[in-house]
Amino acid sequence: MKKLLIGLFLVSSVLAFSQRVVKGSQAYDEKGVVYIQGEKTPYTGVLQNINEKGILESEAEYKDGKMNGFSKLYYPNGKLQSEATFKDNVQDRLQKDYFEDGKVKLEIPYKNGKVEGTAKEFYPNGKLFVEATYKNGIKDGYEKSYYETGALQSEKIIKNGKMDGFSKLYYPNGKLGSEATFKADVQVGVQKDYYESGKLKAEVPYKNGKVDGVAKAYDETGKVIEQATFKNGEQVK
Repeated sequence: MKKLLIGLFLVSSVLAFSQRVVKGSQAYDEKGVVYIQGEKTPYTGVLQNINEKGILESEAEYKDGKMNGFSKLYYPNGKLQSEATFKDNVQDRLQKDYFEDGKVKLEIPYKNGKVEGTAKEFYPNGKLFVEATYKNGIKDGYEKSYYETGALQSEKIIKNGKMDGFSKLYYPNGKLGSEATFKADVQVGVQKDYYESGKLKAEVPYKNGKVDGVAKAYDETGKVIEQATFKNGEQVK
């Protein structure tokens, strides 16, 4: 009797966890709710898009006609290209995109349909390429990029989607290559460029996004080799 009960339990468990799978060509969308042709009840299960060659291109999980659960895209070779999670048609949690070899290409955190947190992009070798902080779908905070070696390439501050604060570029050896200041996406203050040795290469003053003042270029001994005066972006002769 115990064996029979265990057998019935296993069968019911398999049925409970199995999902209905239907081709996307059999479904249609009505006001944001998905139905299967010939059915009146919103669809619950998995929809798969399969191309003419019979290769799975994408699949997504639905509940009561809305995307609820995983959503996946595939490369033509069958490898996973992207995976995301939805709740009532709204993207949520971490989206991951992959290179064809399976290594992570992108990581994008979502909350209530908007990017929220630190988004990352990677090189094919797995090293971090770019990372940026988002708040409510808008860049807000530090954005940094890196060389394929892992060394810092650039960094800047963004507030409410606009560059606001310092912006710096670096040489592969870690030396500072350039530094500038922005206010609401407009360059202000003096931009300084440097030789790879660390010596000052140029000074260019900015006002309201335009060169304004005396711009100077230096050789590596510190000698001024070029100088010009600008007003509102135009050179004064």
